[in-house]
Amino acid sequence: PISKAFATLQSRANNDGGFGLWTSSPITAQFPSVYAAHFLIEARERGQAIPVETLTALNDWLNRYASKPASSLAEGRSKAYAVYLLARQGIRPTAALANVEQELNIRYTKTWPSDLAAAYLASTYQLMQRTTDADNLVRNVPWARQKKDWAGEIYYDAVQHDAQLLYLMSRHFPARLTNVQPTVLEDIGAAASGNQLNSLTAASTLLALDAYAKAAANTTKTGISEIGKDGRERALPITAGAIAKALLSITTAQVRFKNEGALPAYYSLNESGFDRNQPPAVSQGIEIFREFIDTKGNPTTRVKVGEEFLIRLRIRATILQPGTATFPQIAVVDLLPGGVEIVTELRTGQTDSRFGPLPVGIPDKSTWIPQHADVREDRLILYGDATRDAAAFVYRVRATSAGMFQIAPAFAEGMYDRKVSGLSSAGRLEVVKP
Repeated sequence: PISKAFATLQSRANNDGGFGLWTSSPITAQFPSVYAAHFLIEARERGQAIPVETLTALNDWLNRYASKPASSLAEGRSKAYAVYLLARQGIRPTAALANVEQELNIRYTKTWPSDLAAAYLASTYQLMQRTTDADNLVRNVPWARQKKDWAGEIYYDAVQHDAQLLYLMSRHFPARLTNVQPTVLEDIGAAASGNQLNSLTAASTLLALDAYAKAAANTTKTGISEIGKDGRERALPITAGAIAKALLSITTAQVRFKNEGALPAYYSLNESGFDRNQPPAVSQGIEIFREFIDTKGNPTTRVKVGEEFLIRLRIRATILQPGTATFPQIAVVDLLPGGVEIVTELRTGQTDSRFGPLPVGIPDKSTWIPQHADVREDRLILYGDATRDAAAFVYRVRATSAGMFQIAPAFAEGMYDRKVSGLSSAGRLEVVKP
């Protein structure tokens, strides 16, 4: 539920009004804090009861943050984003806006007009009724296909650029949508169907599609029908909402879409299920290996109900940026067999101090320390940085029910670079009665 997300944000807030990345920390995670403000604003506009005091403190931080110099174009973009979010709430960030304008114009004269920073400023001008300045600025922001100066940043890529630009145009410059080339949404759709979206770009894509659909609602009429194997056509009921949805039957042979309006309509087809056969191991920038071991460190594939044993994950980055020693921000997902549960650790003593608040993991058997661990009923999700040298994370589990279990591969992926991923081999585990 969204209330859990609000509670998580509140637990990570610091005294400055911003947020730590994984826990409350005096070091504010700058872009994530700006993004969190956007999340709260969108939630409130959709009728959610957000923690008002959290957003109030965050707004103070946004104002201070945007009023300071930017050490890079990425930071300048983030500060322009912050100014836009303040303006969205009716707050007139005069001093912060002047600082962002000066920073971008003086330090990044040639690059910022083609950056997403320009779209944020144009939208801010539009909100402040500076329509001429807004139009002059937004008309020159290119789409990703035309933009050449990418810097390989964590939070900024072609999909993020196009999705946020489409969102801002749909919300603040709807008259310009007729000039949007079909390739823009096709490129975003190709990234989604090609499994190239991360949590950030997926959220931006949903915001963009929602805003685009709402802007097109008054000028476009769509319909969906299915044609069965018998050749008969049947109109499908469409769910209410900005993005129309319909369910297809298993006997559908063809789908027909109808669109009447000035803007083009787009569709996606979703099919869900499970793999019939286990996939092979994959190494695309990250290698991951998983094995079950007993408490003495010996590999095992057979345990007794009630018995504790260990899972060892080994992770290694095979692709690193030049001049770097780590690949930052990867997520590791280890899906547990049906008859196994995670054993949480009670942290006591000096030897456990380096594992800090992590609820799982055995320090004296591990050489990799994640930044955060998310323990769920059926899986363990770890977040951290991978190095060129293989490192191991060992955690404790307990067998709870007998049976022969087919085990899905462990999975590692760059949180913001989905081209980098790794898949371990699948396995089998037998749990027997004592």
